[in-house]
Amino acid sequence: MNKRKFLISLLLSPFLVFGQNSIAHTPYRQWKVMRQRYLLIHSYRTDLKTDSLADLIVNSLAATLPEARARVARARDAQRVGSLITTGQAMLAVMSAEDATNLYRGTSQFKGLNPGMIRSLLQNEEFFLVAATDFPTEHAWLVTSALIHDGVIKNLDLADISANAVIPMHSGALAYANGETFDSVQSD
Repeated sequence: MNKRKFLISLLLSPFLVFGQNSIAHTPYRQWKVMRQRYLLIHSYRTDLKTDSLADLIVNSLAATLPEARARVARARDAQRVGSLITTGQAMLAVMSAEDATNLYRGTSQFKGLNPGMIRSLLQNEEFFLVAATDFPTEHAWLVTSALIHDGVIKNLDLADISANAVIPMHSGALAYANGETFDSVQSD
């Protein structure tokens, strides 16, 4: 190989690599498939208690709702979870009460994200199990029902349904709280 061809190939190699990657499978497509196959419960590493609670929720759902194929998805921090859930890339997350409230209001580290894009399913003094506003009603009903009936997570209760709730309750969880049946919330 002569020097000229070698130098040209070195100069063109970055363009060839990027060109090949553009037609290869990207991680985003794999995550999209993952989100369709599994019910991902997001938590974050900066608060390991969210991770522990997400593990408990996944174990409970494995016993009571195995067809959901629930898995924990760990993000680096609450801001990343907020970004994923407000852009529709995540549906469920365990968040500290303070982080969930700030995400709902669009304050603190969540400035710049769309406020009001989450609804609560379950809560206690420390944590919320939140869902994206577009999480299907029947799915929220099923998850809420499964977690309440399992009783493994004794310290999580139905979210606040009062008018002055910090985060409004998801319509599926509200339907469950009001005693509606699964058949009544199913979409056609």
